[in-house]
Amino acid sequence: MSTTTGTVTTRARAIETGALIEADPGIAAEVEFPALVAMTQAVYADCIAVPDAYRWDTGIRLDEAEREWDLLITASRAIKAAAGSGHPPRLAFSLYRVPVDGNSRDPQRVTLVAEASPGDNGERVITIMRPSEHLPQ
Repeated sequence: MSTTTGTVTTRARAIETGALIEADPGIAAEVEFPALVAMTQAVYADCIAVPDAYRWDTGIRLDEAEREWDLLITASRAIKAAAGSGHPPRLAFSLYRVPVDGNSRDPQRVTLVAEASPGDNGERVITIMRPSEHLPQ
C-alpha cells in the first residue's frame, strides 16, 4: 500500500480499476503458485489476451487460459528455483508467447519480472510486470 498526495492505493483498488488483473485462482492453484498473484494490464494484454479479431484473421488458435497457465507455471518455476538464494523480491524471468500482432505465428521471448510485496493485509503477494513497470502507486 502506498500514499501519494493524500490518496492511498491498495492492491484491491488497483485490481478494481484494472491497473492489475488477478490471475485465475484455479490456474494459480493448479500450477502451485507460491502466493496470491496479479499482473499488470500491459502483461495481460501482451501475454494473455487474445482479441476476437485475431482468432478469425489469422486462423491461429490461441487460448487465453492456456496462455495464462504458461505464464503462471513459468513464473512459479522461476520463483521456486530462486527461493532461498538471496535474490531480491523482484525476479526477472523469460516467457515464450505468440504475440497477438496479427502476423506472428511463432513464439517470441519476452522478459518479465515477478515482484513479491506485502498485500493490503500484510499477506505475501506477487505481481508480474514488465521490467520497466513498478507496483501501482
